[in-house]
Amino acid sequence: MNSVTWVYFSVTFLAMVTCVLGMAGNSMVIWLLSFRVRRSPFCVYVLNLAVADFLFLFCMASMLCLETGLLVSDSTSFKIYEGVRRIKYFAYTAGLSLLTAISTQRCLSVLFPIWYKCHQPQHLSAAVCGVLWVLTLLMNFLASYFCVQLWHPNTNLCFTMDMVASGLILGIFLPIMILSSTILLIRVRKNTLLRRRRPRRLFVVILASVFVFLTCSLPLGLYWFLLYWEEKLLQNVILLYICLSRFSSCLSSSANPIIYFLVGSQKSHRLQDSLGVVLGRALRDDPEPEGRETPSMCTNDEV
Repeated sequence: MNSVTWVYFSVTFLAMVTCVLGMAGNSMVIWLLSFRVRRSPFCVYVLNLAVADFLFLFCMASMLCLETGLLVSDSTSFKIYEGVRRIKYFAYTAGLSLLTAISTQRCLSVLFPIWYKCHQPQHLSAAVCGVLWVLTLLMNFLASYFCVQLWHPNTNLCFTMDMVASGLILGIFLPIMILSSTILLIRVRKNTLLRRRRPRRLFVVILASVFVFLTCSLPLGLYWFLLYWEEKLLQNVILLYICLSRFSSCLSSSANPIIYFLVGSQKSHRLQDSLGVVLGRALRDDPEPEGRETPSMCTNDEV
């Protein structure tokens, strides 16, 4: 076994462990937001993001098992592998678009608080989530139709679809996410210095989630959209890059529940509070007075 193969199996094992832990954390968030925490508009986004992360981690774990030959025989593994790979791609793009929507809507609510509070549609968050799920599903269906060998593969159309997806995700979603997060960070920093008050926990959650995604999940997206078509790169380099980007993307999808717990926990009640209380406090969207206990549920006021 050469060094590249050793690195591949080692990183694959770490990615599998991360996937299992991440699925447990995201399933807990889904259950709490569905039954234990009253959902606000931003809680709706977090619920959909947790579903996308859980689906991505499940598909990633399934793919890793299929690649190492642990689940099915060779006669059926290829078809299952292709289906799981496309679902993983769908979950990745859905998570990216949802995170972009979260940071953008939070940025608008900060820049235009009065207009946003008075004129926002009642079910804006649910409508945006629905549109993003449908858009990513349509985009991935077209990519699958032209790229998957089981259907009607066409290299030229497959390349065109990847370039369109690359332009949409890396050219539109990603810049909007970075711009809105940067504005939000500047605004939070300014308010913290002027008012000498801790930033709202929801601000910290959004900024931390965006930072983790950009540092951990983006390399995998760059491979899918750009490096996949680059034939001049060495095969060993591509293999190592894929291994590390998969592991880092698993860390990204697993990190959000940890972020919610760390942001929502309080030093004086870290062990006494239930998970529902901690999650509700992390997603709370109104100012938190110093030295006072915050309610344990998300409020319906977004500003």
